[in-house]
Amino acid sequence: MKKLIEKINLELFGLLVLSSVLRLFNLGYSDYQGDEIKALYLPDQNQSFANYFIDQRKGPIQFLITFGLRFLNPDYSNQLLMRTPFALAGILSVYFFYKFIQLHFGKRTALFSGLLLASNGFFVAFSRIVQYQSFVIFFMIFALYMFTVSVKDDRRKYSAFFWGFVLWALGILSHYDAVFIFPFAFYLVSVWVKRYLKNNVKAYRTLFAAFGVSALMLLSFYIPFILSISDSTLAYWGGRITGEVSTKISSSRYLFTVYQPIYVVHFYMLASILGFAFLYLKSYGLRPPRKVLFKKAASYISLVLWFVGAFAFMEGLVYIPGTHIYVYIVPLIVIISIGLDGMYQFLLEKFSGTVLAWAYQVIIFLVFALIFTQSYAVFVDNRQEYPWEPEKFLIWTFPEPTPIYHLSLFGFPYYRDWEGIGEFVKQYPEIKAYSTNERKSIARYYVPLEKDTDKAGFYIHIRNPQTFTEEASSAKSKYWMEKYDPIFTLTRYNQDYVRMYIMEPGSLDEIKKKGY
Repeated sequence: MKKLIEKINLELFGLLVLSSVLRLFNLGYSDYQGDEIKALYLPDQNQSFANYFIDQRKGPIQFLITFGLRFLNPDYSNQLLMRTPFALAGILSVYFFYKFIQLHFGKRTALFSGLLLASNGFFVAFSRIVQYQSFVIFFMIFALYMFTVSVKDDRRKYSAFFWGFVLWALGILSHYDAVFIFPFAFYLVSVWVKRYLKNNVKAYRTLFAAFGVSALMLLSFYIPFILSISDSTLAYWGGRITGEVSTKISSSRYLFTVYQPIYVVHFYMLASILGFAFLYLKSYGLRPPRKVLFKKAASYISLVLWFVGAFAFMEGLVYIPGTHIYVYIVPLIVIISIGLDGMYQFLLEKFSGTVLAWAYQVIIFLVFALIFTQSYAVFVDNRQEYPWEPEKFLIWTFPEPTPIYHLSLFGFPYYRDWEGIGEFVKQYPEIKAYSTNERKSIARYYVPLEKDTDKAGFYIHIRNPQTFTEEASSAKSKYWMEKYDPIFTLTRYNQDYVRMYIMEPGSLDEIKKKGY
């Protein structure tokens, strides 16, 4: 037993426990939210299996997963089941991220990197929804790990190299975001080629097999996808780049603070400066280099290029990057961790046994404890449903987001019993229309009726809706709510979160003339 405990990496084990708590606890609580519904395999009538995948705006992996789960849960009513593969992908991402960083930058940097990836609000949120992001991140990191193994473990130089390309292809089939690991992947592949390819038949075969299989995987989907791409998809992409799809302000910094409300953005910014400083010091020392020696600092330069390329694209070319900023947050986490580790080593060497070295360790512990508990309060605890309402956290209060910004909100706790609403609607087949103050993308999945205020029918009023519009959706709905009692309610903690009414069809003037 003692030998078994000694073999266990307790740091990595603890890291996975923390990751699992943030990703698995209360996972089935929330209703499907927005883009989660878009990730379900829901073909139109008579639409073929292949055509369905080609018609989507992104790669097929998330749809293949939900298609497979459909055999276990045909109506997708079990949110816990549907989200579990995505949560597990998030946990495995932390595991392989730690292993990948350890091989390049050491165990302590790997621990800091793993803690940041495990507790960062974006990555927690991605792991708690039915959507592609957690698998893109998993395949990106797993691919980089396998490429790393191929150049550091001679016994696995062929198999790991091959699987690195396959995993990278799976990442791109999840979403094109996976291409942004190119600088670091290119560095590792170039090392492998230089080391093994010369006069080595097996290496040539491995290289051609890796390129061939991954290219076949990608081209078999993306060639028909590009040939049949719709005008609406092109318009959507163009709108994200130009900002024409939204009248709201796009701010990555503000969005970051929505997912991590209290001081985390300040920590990231300060720690980033520290990280870039130590990257330079580790590469070239205190003196300016006469010329850039790539070989001496190849891994550091590749890491910076990974960050700069993704950052420049998302912040320079795309007006609304939204949560896609995770593509540069991943390498930024490594840069931050190198800085934290570098400062730790510096204090140990120069100020060993002093209060400075001790205080630094205490501060780092408190920072990570704050980030973890904050993410738990934001994403796991559901007594208060931030960001739809303010939530008390220690001595602070998480503020409601400002709706003037473009908000891409995923993974937050949100329950309005839309399945119960849908079942209630089925009891009135004669009613053909509804209205609500909630997002249409959510309501239309559970209430398959026409959305029309004058024709409704049902009026579904949601407290703290995802639209952030608390008032009634129309003058008619407001009038009816003031005069009549709801026929269906959802009450939590002595507050009605759902009030559902059956209104007389017609405009406000028409129902008034009828005596209502």
